[in-house]
Amino acid sequence: MSLLFLKFSLKIALRNMCVHKLRTILTILAVTWSVATLVALRTVGIGMRSVISEQVGEFLQADIIVAEDTIVIPEHVVEDVKKLPHVKDAIGAILIPAKIERRKDTYLLSVPADRINFFKLALLARNCSFSARDSNEIIIDYETAKMIGKDIGSNVSLVISFGTVYMEERFTVINIMTRKSFISGVLGTSFSMVPLAKIQEVLDKKDFINYIFIKVDDRKYIEDVVDELRKIYPGIHILKQTDVVKIVNRILSTIDGTLMMITLIGLMVAALGVTNTVMMSVRERIREIGILKAIGANDKQILQIFLNEVFILGVLGGILGDIMGYFGSYILRDMIKRFGVLFNMPIRVLPDVLVTGFIIAVSVAILSAFYPVFKAIRIRPIEALKYE
Repeated sequence: MSLLFLKFSLKIALRNMCVHKLRTILTILAVTWSVATLVALRTVGIGMRSVISEQVGEFLQADIIVAEDTIVIPEHVVEDVKKLPHVKDAIGAILIPAKIERRKDTYLLSVPADRINFFKLALLARNCSFSARDSNEIIIDYETAKMIGKDIGSNVSLVISFGTVYMEERFTVINIMTRKSFISGVLGTSFSMVPLAKIQEVLDKKDFINYIFIKVDDRKYIEDVVDELRKIYPGIHILKQTDVVKIVNRILSTIDGTLMMITLIGLMVAALGVTNTVMMSVRERIREIGILKAIGANDKQILQIFLNEVFILGVLGGILGDIMGYFGSYILRDMIKRFGVLFNMPIRVLPDVLVTGFIIAVSVAILSAFYPVFKAIRIRPIEALKYE
């Protein structure tokens, strides 16, 4: 196909688009909206997954967690666990539900007074430690402190109702956690920390715990450590950080699939819009097609004229869709926050997402135009010239 005819066909395509400005704009907008939705959803999904991989560790604070519903694990087991190959550190704890000021539910994590640093907490005050093994001191999170109107140095009422035990005592707030993790934000959970010996005394469970938090020297050995634990302690309940990531990612994949189905509906609407535009263009230009065929234009050249038009529609829709999708991802992130999911999600637009959006826009435009263009090239010149 000669360069001269290519320029001629482009000129005809652009002329037709300019003559029918409104129809052209609406068709481009249909493609743009579909691509923008795709790009925004994929961008937000990528940001959400990156947050999960970073913050699951912050939520669990360990690579492996041994957990029991009741307080039945002897505390000396922690020392045995520390001796296992590839175990970097381990800490025993009691985790039970409680209430602060009788109205704020919290998960009470009780740890040895000198092992607070095991957990990488973002705290308001830098220097933090419990003054004694069984002191009435507590660390609460920022949301709880804000809700009950307390600050460092304030006294709060801590209510524990666990099994047959009921306790209500005053505790002094020695520090405040300033940051909430992704998962605790999604689940709406609140965490507080107190000395382990104090809770063991209250529950009459001296030297017993119900949680062991384990850190390994390399995450590739997590399965090896889990196998060793199950050999030594058959029947124990183990939670791996990698399992939590898989579960959350599986949920996100289901959500992504549902949202992609909505996107596909938008793409179908865009495809119908392109098909309708090209069909109308073919009907309006039947005599023009007849004249071109009469002066020697072949089917490929007629095809080129219409494909140029839909290609331009697809390119413009793809470029505008990528731009709108990028800015739309910020709007979508703010909408998610308004639904109560409080976490900082980065917007990371990957080049392959933009390229995919652009390719889909052009492909949808060309494929949608196939049927009406096929009808156009089959029109006989004599019939076209007779058309009114």
